[in-house]
Amino acid sequence: MAGGLALLATAPAYAGGAGLALRFMGNGLGAPGLGRVEIALDPHVPADVGAGDFTVEWWLKALPGANTTSGTCTPGGYNWINGNIFLDRDVFGPGDWGDWGVSLWTGVIAFGVGGAIEQTVCGTSALDDGAWHHLAVTRRASDGRMELYVDGALEAQATGPAGDVSYRDGRATPWPKDPFLVLGTEKHDVQHTPFAGWLDELRLSAVLRYTANFHPAGGPLHPRRRDRRPLPLRRGLGHDDPRQLRRPRRPEPRRAPLRRRSAGAGLLERHPVSRGRVRGRV
Repeated sequence: MAGGLALLATAPAYAGGAGLALRFMGNGLGAPGLGRVEIALDPHVPADVGAGDFTVEWWLKALPGANTTSGTCTPGGYNWINGNIFLDRDVFGPGDWGDWGVSLWTGVIAFGVGGAIEQTVCGTSALDDGAWHHLAVTRRASDGRMELYVDGALEAQATGPAGDVSYRDGRATPWPKDPFLVLGTEKHDVQHTPFAGWLDELRLSAVLRYTANFHPAGGPLHPRRRDRRPLPLRRGLGHDDPRQLRRPRRPEPRRAPLRRRSAGAGLLERHPVSRGRVRGRV
């Protein structure tokens, strides 16, 4: 497939916009099933990258001390799950065709892909500084080459599993969150630490967008010919509601930013940092 998926806002904070991004409060384990965005992958949707080459990119902001995993990011194996997880396309137990995920581990990015072998690469830049950073991870299907880019600079590379690491449609599993891509926390709500911070302009593509250092886009990530149309995450719809996978026929009216209604009630809030149609679940 030569397509992709974009979860877009129209003027992100790093470009000086005044709209919305997704903020995760880091409460995943304390509130199972909340503090997250869930994208169903079975039956197949464009978000289920991994059958061939893929690129996942996004903007991230995290405050100092907000993510509390300890230790040092360690390359190799299944180690990415030891950080504060915010992109989780894992499956519980053996990875079947394969799986992948990303976490913030003591301030640096950990990107892992599993299949015939397991591999994790670790960034070198501390990103928990309260500033926006552009991140991109790629996986080449022919030989399993994995690359991690921070603000356009290649920081880590390794050889991971080759071949198909997408989610197998119709796969039997006792774990109900297996056939989902989950944003903001570990999908199964078991033992691993959720993410506290902001995500914006997430784009998943079934191509290798980057093979060398580059200059991150200074504006929104508009879809291109090799992308599918943007997928807005719409507040108030369940993760299995088919309307989550439909593009609105016309732009939605702008709404005031959401605030937490009471202490402990708001596990995910829309934050006034980028305009657009990105929606989260509260």
